[in-house]
Amino acid sequence: MDASSAESLERGYLQVAEVCGLESRVSVVQRWLSNISEPWALILDNADDPRLDISSYFPRGNRGVVLITTRNPDCKVHATVGSYELGAMVTGEAVTLLLRTAGTDDMSNRSIREAAESVVLTLGGLALAITQAGAVIRQGYCKMEEYRTLYSRGRKKLLSQKAIQGGEDYRYTVYTTWEVSRRMIEEMSSEAGQDALALLQMFSFIHYEGISEEIFCRAWRGLYNDRPSDWMISHQLKMLLRQSDQEWNVYPLRAAISILRAFSLIYRDKNGLISIHPLVHSWTRDQMIASDEDMVWRQTTAIIALSIPWTFETTDYRFRQSMMPHIDACLGFREDGVFSLQNIGEDCQTMAGNFALVYSEVGRRQEALQLTERVVEVRKRTLGEDHSDTLGSMHNLAISYSEVGQGQEALQLTERVVEVYKRTLGEEHPDTLGSMHALAIRYSEAGRRQEALQLTERVVEVYKRTLGEEHPDTLGSMHALAIRYSKAGRRQEALQLTERVVEVRKRTLGEEHPDTLGSMHNLAIRYSEAGRRQEALQLTGRVLEVRKRTLGEEHPDTLGSMHSLAIRYSKAGRRQEALQLTERVVEVRKRTLGEEHPDTLGSMHNLAIRYSEAGRRQEALQLTERVLEVRKRTLGEEHPETLGSMHNLAIRYSEAGRRQEALQLTGRVLEVRKRTLGEEHPETLGSMHNLAIRYSEAGRRQEALQLTGRVLEVRKRTLGEEHPETIASTYTLTNLEKSPQNTTNSYRQPFNSENKSCTQHPNGRNTKPYDSFARFWKKLT
Repeated sequence: MDASSAESLERGYLQVAEVCGLESRVSVVQRWLSNISEPWALILDNADDPRLDISSYFPRGNRGVVLITTRNPDCKVHATVGSYELGAMVTGEAVTLLLRTAGTDDMSNRSIREAAESVVLTLGGLALAITQAGAVIRQGYCKMEEYRTLYSRGRKKLLSQKAIQGGEDYRYTVYTTWEVSRRMIEEMSSEAGQDALALLQMFSFIHYEGISEEIFCRAWRGLYNDRPSDWMISHQLKMLLRQSDQEWNVYPLRAAISILRAFSLIYRDKNGLISIHPLVHSWTRDQMIASDEDMVWRQTTAIIALSIPWTFETTDYRFRQSMMPHIDACLGFREDGVFSLQNIGEDCQTMAGNFALVYSEVGRRQEALQLTERVVEVRKRTLGEDHSDTLGSMHNLAISYSEVGQGQEALQLTERVVEVYKRTLGEEHPDTLGSMHALAIRYSEAGRRQEALQLTERVVEVYKRTLGEEHPDTLGSMHALAIRYSKAGRRQEALQLTERVVEVRKRTLGEEHPDTLGSMHNLAIRYSEAGRRQEALQLTGRVLEVRKRTLGEEHPDTLGSMHSLAIRYSKAGRRQEALQLTERVVEVRKRTLGEEHPDTLGSMHNLAIRYSEAGRRQEALQLTERVLEVRKRTLGEEHPETLGSMHNLAIRYSEAGRRQEALQLTGRVLEVRKRTLGEEHPETLGSMHNLAIRYSEAGRRQEALQLTGRVLEVRKRTLGEEHPETIASTYTLTNLEKSPQNTTNSYRQPFNSENKSCTQHPNGRNTKPYDSFARFWKKLT
């Protein structure tokens, strides 16, 4: 076809199009493009309506190109040469766009770009919103640095203004763009459309990222398995109430999600998690009237609370952890959080208890405590102190007190709960046994080790008989009993029992379950006590790696593993790594727990040891004195942890040349440990070992020899000849025997027990025995 024929054909089609309706016009243009021989390009702009099959408008033939702009991701199905998704703008480009739209002359001024960047981040990099903000600034409503303040006061008004006053290049404002989408969904008049709008409203009261389908599946399970109240049922999404009580049907949820995706109101990542642009998140709330907003917030709170399980599989822990941002966002909309629903009665306390569980597991223990205190206070008043729900909350409150370092309150409250449970339920009821298990832990924290051991043995015996050896409650008590054995100096029994618990938990729960990791953490400590230091180091490193990945670097359990790994590093001679890791743990624990929390003090205690190993003896002395002062005041002089600090302060005094004070303090610690623990307890032997060194420093060589010989004899018999602590005693005794009468050489144990003693080499004199020992020790480790 020549040029004149083509022009004639074009005129003919255009004349026909002029006299036809819109649909016919489209058909005419489609036929014309299908028949011309020249290359052509067809642009379908804003093809957003998911109900429209845009492929019906494509001309036939292969001479042209069709370009589609749309917010409907399903249109990708039409792409034959690829597609490109325009999301949030890159920050630098977004800043430039804002400055240009605002009419800024100096585009490179650093302070202006910084002010613009804060605006861009507030608007989530959305191009239309940025253009709109630039117009507001250009027209003099505010300065660049004032925009965020204006936005916080009147976001709805700002985002409902035309982006470019008087212009016709885009007829929608930021908010009206989404309003058109909402109206189109309403016009669908289907259950899926109504479900989509209800979902979108709920999403606006939780965090705008990381929304999973699992929330709704678990809420459905709670709805049909937990017998919720009429209030809870009335505050559920209709799509959940329409579900069968037999099997979860995900289709209605996915149908609603598909509609929201089609209008680009939400997005899904490759893992299936849903996110919403922050401005859509805000717009959805802004377009609600006050009564609807309150109703949707209550509904969202109820659904989140109902989704939180009180089961403890690995997947349950991970789900609860994922819910933390959503709980924060939801409760943050009301000044009093969930307790703004206090008027609904017991449902409020139930929801608060569920949220407290999540706060506790993610390490936000102070918030868990505050929630649980409120629950206990209300339940005491409304249900009475002996009601089972009140007692359950008091049990949880005692755990929260312990977690934040309020040991005395934790002990007294647990004793009260055990007393009521025994009286009302009997000694072998599961609730009674659970509280007795907790009471044994409180006794141990208070330094009442014998009572803790006896009570734990009683609980384990009943659990084994009534539940079986592999029941989770039995395993939890066996885990605790192994710790009691260790503190009682029965290390072989502790090791064997911990190995048994780890083996069963790995098999029944999996290697990354929090309970399994807790037992592996303690098994590493047992290995270290048995002198199996390489195994202890490797196992601690493994536990830390998993906890960092699953819990985050600042979770209390992760910090506990970092604390232990630092000790393992020190025992392996990696002292610089040990020091750096301990400093990191102390810094985080001070910031998150406070300086006088028991965990913080434990890390400060070990940091003093690390300082001593690094030759920073003055810092080590001052820090040990600080820890001891707090422990004396909060725990008492004869608490095991106080004695541990006194033991180490004596070593610090010796390093500082204050040998008489060191001798007196070591003698005091030994006297208490003999009386409270017995002569052959490992901690007592550690004090006897160090007292022998103090005697040597004071020139009392014969007493030093006798005492070291006594320690060596017991350690050989109880630990074996090749245990590091036995080797340390052998080494000290050898040096004492070889040294001349009345010398004052210092022979200190070149090991450190966990949280107890420090590493210190002999001084420069008489080094050959030490060199020989060092080579032997290197071979062992």
